[in-house]
Amino acid sequence: VKLGKEDVELLVDTGATYSVLNTLKGKLSHDTVNVIGATGASETRPFFQPLKFKLGKHWVTHQFLYMPNFPKPLLGRDLLEKLEVEIKFSKEEGVKVIIPESKFVEAATILIQECCGEIPKEVEDAVIPIVWANGFPGRFKRVEPVNITLKTGATLVRQIQYPLKLEGRRGLALIIEKFLEFGFLVECESKYNTPILPVKKADGKSYRLVQDLREINKITEDIHSVVANPSTFLTTLTNELGWFTVLDLKDAFFSILVHKNSQELFAFEWENPDTGRKTQLTWTVLPQGFKNSPTIFGNQLAKELEDWQKQESGGTVLQYVDDILIAAKTRDDCIQLTVSLLNFLGLGGYRVSKEKAQIAKETVVYLGLEIFRGHRQLRKERKEAICRLSRTPHGEKMQGLLGNGRLVPLVDIKLWTAGKTSV
Repeated sequence: VKLGKEDVELLVDTGATYSVLNTLKGKLSHDTVNVIGATGASETRPFFQPLKFKLGKHWVTHQFLYMPNFPKPLLGRDLLEKLEVEIKFSKEEGVKVIIPESKFVEAATILIQECCGEIPKEVEDAVIPIVWANGFPGRFKRVEPVNITLKTGATLVRQIQYPLKLEGRRGLALIIEKFLEFGFLVECESKYNTPILPVKKADGKSYRLVQDLREINKITEDIHSVVANPSTFLTTLTNELGWFTVLDLKDAFFSILVHKNSQELFAFEWENPDTGRKTQLTWTVLPQGFKNSPTIFGNQLAKELEDWQKQESGGTVLQYVDDILIAAKTRDDCIQLTVSLLNFLGLGGYRVSKEKAQIAKETVVYLGLEIFRGHRQLRKERKEAICRLSRTPHGEKMQGLLGNGRLVPLVDIKLWTAGKTSV
């Protein structure tokens, strides 16, 4: 593989849990893992921050384990599984490693995001510290608990929880314990029940709690969204606006309470992996996977931003669900608007990701698009990923490539896809 300007030879090892580099090729992250060597001794080793490298003709992003005393860099099961590598043996060609083309594309888009975390001192000094997400959840102060309305003739949803592997339950236990501590989850006795499943994250180590709420979504009324359509609101960015701030609200849905009368709808069964005790838990806040969560949150934030904008002038503020873009003519205007909005959000119970904040910059990434004065375009990595697709049978795969599940306006694709309008 090509890492920076250097060619690195990796030994394919299907027995290695993680892919390994034995020399310092980048910054180390705070993620660690206990490693047991051939002698049986255990040591704690760190992971690199995600590194971008070239494998064949393709660029891929991955988080390698750092093992300075290891004799050879390894291509382990984490990356082999992510790329769905096939290893074939034949008399004519010997051992051959085959990576499906589509998996290159998927891996190329993993972890591609703008993570600045550089907060100008004048902003840091002027905002209330509580606005920054610090592990403790926020709680909206300007909204009442939400009542969920069922459709006329709605039937009871009571689905069986299918068995979960012990490893997955242990991974979920850490999340569920934290959510119970924060009050996002509570024990209950509900006539409703929907299944949960553990989904391993891209780092190959931690899990995400996913609840299958499709049947609940079928029996609940839809809510009309007043959030602007990204395919049209980006056209409001005029050429005179050349300084930008992007803010990402942390755990946005969890900031809005669900009314006690509606909480039973979101119940699920949980078996403690250590004690074997089974209980029913339910959400006290808007859960991920509920069809109306983005709309409820987006509508509330839009209403509050409208109130804030009545007091401010000199720039443009755009919002799509939990992503906010500030655009201004000058850096000073951008800083002033950013400070004002951050303080407004903090006092309202919102929490902003400090790591993902892009503040007072001439080029930012918003909804998967690169934004700068008078222009918006897909990022280079996504253009390359799409161009490598000879054919895309499913629209949802293309949607994922374009904007990590976000709605990216097709008009922007046409800005660079001359002769490729079939995309």
